[in-house]
Amino acid sequence: MFFSLIVPTLGRVGELRALLDSLTRQSLTTFEVIIVDQNGDDRLVPVVNDFTDRLNITHLRSTVRQCNHARNLGAKRAVGDIVTFPDDDCVYTDTVLQTVNELFASFDKPDFITGSVITLEGLRGKSGRWHPVETPINSHNVWTCLIEFNFFIRRTAFTATGGFDEGVGPGTTFGSAEGQDLALRLLEKGFRGLYVPSLHIMHPDKPVTLTTARAYSYGLGMGHVMRKNHVGVATVGTFLLRSVMGGLVYLLKGDIPRARYYFLTFLGRIRGYLSLRAGAVTPAPATG
Repeated sequence: MFFSLIVPTLGRVGELRALLDSLTRQSLTTFEVIIVDQNGDDRLVPVVNDFTDRLNITHLRSTVRQCNHARNLGAKRAVGDIVTFPDDDCVYTDTVLQTVNELFASFDKPDFITGSVITLEGLRGKSGRWHPVETPINSHNVWTCLIEFNFFIRRTAFTATGGFDEGVGPGTTFGSAEGQDLALRLLEKGFRGLYVPSLHIMHPDKPVTLTTARAYSYGLGMGHVMRKNHVGVATVGTFLLRSVMGGLVYLLKGDIPRARYYFLTFLGRIRGYLSLRAGAVTPAPATG
């Protein structure tokens, strides 16, 4: 199979170089890289030029600084059988594409495949709770089986669903869960997904100060996507309870930054779920 790797990027140079360098070591070489450059200058030109003799790269420019817009823009230029959307600060292990190729060619022939995350040091990351075993994806487990930069989709299925919702994700009020939104729409159309926990992509852990700053927006995204896709009450309740309990646990431990993160996440999920449009969502409260 031929893969199209679509990389939205803004403000990162060294990280993008590291990603491209990792792609030169892939055991499967039938892929293209589509860089969607949202910078207002030429900072990436030297990086792209350094890899044009080793990678099949298309360098697109976008004046719109919004991640899902960039993903959809890149997908329109893609020619691969499979589309995927690595972050610009990811690093691919050497056999990622070969593994995914074999999974798509397997007996079950899924329409989309997801995996989990390890840190750049090769350790288990802190980015969410991951489902422990390989499983078909459904509307309940999609929240612990998917992250956007480790999401591989048959291009025909991606096109059939209309791509990413540009009203969700980084650069919007609803700052997360755009991958889950797309997966839920794929499932609604009858496409089948497979989660493989051993399928790892490397990504840096974010410091708690950064994740706390984003907690409310990320919570809004998850709540909104749950409501939009009519996710079951039991699933909604599970993730509301998790955020409350996480806040209480860290409050009792005296870890105020992490407690604040969980409480802001809870508040965002509630308000995102109750709002059917971005304009109805109130700003994030001051965190002190």
